Amino acid sequence: MRSALSALGILAFLLAATLAFAAPHHGPDEVVIDAAKAKRSAVTFPHAAHAREVKTCDTCHHTNKGMTTDAGVKVAGCTSCHLDPKSAAVPGMREMSLTKNPFHMVCIDCHKEQAKGPTKCDDCHPKG
Repeated sequence: MRSALSALGILAFLLAATLAFAAPHHGPDEVVIDAAKAKRSAVTFPHAAHAREVKTCDTCHHTNKGMTTDAGVKVAGCTSCHLDPKSAAVPGMREMSLTKNPFHMVCIDCHKEQAKGPTKCDDCHPKG
């Protein structure tokens, strides 16, 4: 009887761990970023993979402090502020510079810090 309860406990733990790992994120599976398409190919951003890696959405969505993956939360796309910024203080997505484009600044810095993910132009902007 004791071993059956232990086995049941282990199964319950494994099921809970599996469900937690496979918990659905909210938002699109992928996002296509094509603001620079006149100069570089579009970037297919694996949103679901990133959403599973971070603790809160504001890791990337800086205007949504403390936001989690609660259903029903609307998030403004990056283009709403960063495509054609109204202020010079806001980084613009059309910039190619690694120090002025918000994606280049946030994404590449994080990839370097984590020692994983693309850090070179063609890794995100495929040729052809």
